[in-house]
Amino acid sequence: MRFQSQAASLMGEERKAKEVATTEYGQTRQYSLLAFETAGGRRMGELSDLPAGSVRAVTFSPLPGDPRLLCQADRSGYTRPFIWDPTGGERTDLPLGDLAGDIEGLDWSLDGRRILLRQISRAVQQLYTYDLGTGALTCLRHPGGTYGAAWFGPRGRIDALWGDTTHLPQLAALDGDTGAWRETILAAGEAPARPLRSVSFRSSDGEEVQGWLGLPDGAGPFPTILSVHGGPHIAIPDVYGPGGQAWLDHGYAYLTVNYRGSTTFGRAFKEKIWGDLGHWEVEDMVAARDWLLREGIARPDAILVTGGSYGGYLTLMALGTRPDLWAGGMALVAPADFITEYYDGTDWSKGYLTAMMGGTPEERPAQYAASSPITYAERVTAPLLVIQGRNDLRCPPVRWSWNYPTRMMIHCRRNDLRCPPVRWSGTRRRCRGSASRSRSTGSTPAIPGWTTSCSSPSRSACSVSRTVSCARGGRLERP
Repeated sequence: MRFQSQAASLMGEERKAKEVATTEYGQTRQYSLLAFETAGGRRMGELSDLPAGSVRAVTFSPLPGDPRLLCQADRSGYTRPFIWDPTGGERTDLPLGDLAGDIEGLDWSLDGRRILLRQISRAVQQLYTYDLGTGALTCLRHPGGTYGAAWFGPRGRIDALWGDTTHLPQLAALDGDTGAWRETILAAGEAPARPLRSVSFRSSDGEEVQGWLGLPDGAGPFPTILSVHGGPHIAIPDVYGPGGQAWLDHGYAYLTVNYRGSTTFGRAFKEKIWGDLGHWEVEDMVAARDWLLREGIARPDAILVTGGSYGGYLTLMALGTRPDLWAGGMALVAPADFITEYYDGTDWSKGYLTAMMGGTPEERPAQYAASSPITYAERVTAPLLVIQGRNDLRCPPVRWSWNYPTRMMIHCRRNDLRCPPVRWSGTRRRCRGSASRSRSTGSTPAIPGWTTSCSSPSRSACSVSRTVSCARGGRLERP
């Protein structure tokens, strides 16, 4: 059984309660709710939509003596808010009409009258307020962009953390009734930026996939970066990304893809990858590459794929399963062997993999092998840069950093092949000048070394340098 706790709130001065999201009743990443009194631990109530979907809590009612919670569920296929009374079991869905996409609850006003909602449809956000007394749903006319957080503030305003592809995140005050911009509470300063626009294309099975595209100055086709986010259950919205802007500044086209498994595109889109990790995500990445070529944006010999965590995993999967498509790859803290991760990782890793893979390695050995990049290490032909944390418990580095390149080198030597260059950057003893840390922070210094050698659009191919920068200016010597 695995629990995910969320913060408790007061229910009157004399009584407190806490809500816990749990997978106690299911074997997948679907949650039920338990509510407890914090004084004594008495269970007040429980709520489950299994097997139809998950339920999660957002916040307790702000009114003294009111035990209700603002929650959200995805049993309809999309996230929708509701109010739940754990003491009596009453559940009230908020009638929101035919709004598309996920509708998330963000906050409950201090007077108990209004709920602040965030609609996310295909990675694009819109804020609403819902009046519990009148049932009125108000669309707020705020600036476009991404609202990483928003809440009811003082003096009738809504405070929000706002940004978009050309603005750094900043704390803003919106009019609580209309959503109009009132003032900037805390500015983040200016940063050079090029805008990214939302694009979409069809994957191999006809599913529409969305991404954000940025173009450098000049005429294409360009050397291109295909970026894949971590998670996998998140989505990249209209938000400023310094990494993407750095690539654009160096003359690359940049596309970040919300592949299958991403949120805000419906529950079926998110859960498509369950039990078959790495397959549909790579299909969507290949579809993105094909679209870039059809549109005349990318050069076919100069498309590099990169990502961190689950995005790093997909980088390795793409280079191994479709090796002829990529000019190179950069993977940050990337899982490479799910069987190793299951046995060498934490209890969290075991629970996560069991849920995402649909069983343990003993129960599904063929699928664990099919979903692990190490299975395809011998196929990799493009230059590869891996940045791995020395003490990363989710991606165990000792066996990971030995098994994956060792398999590549053994294959090359047996077949008299030139092994593709593999370079490692991170907090390792051979990396002079960097301190020991739980996760590598060497990715940013490593990128300029690569971009400097590949920044000219006239180059026929890109390559990774023989040494790369480590955290705090160190250098990793060739093994």
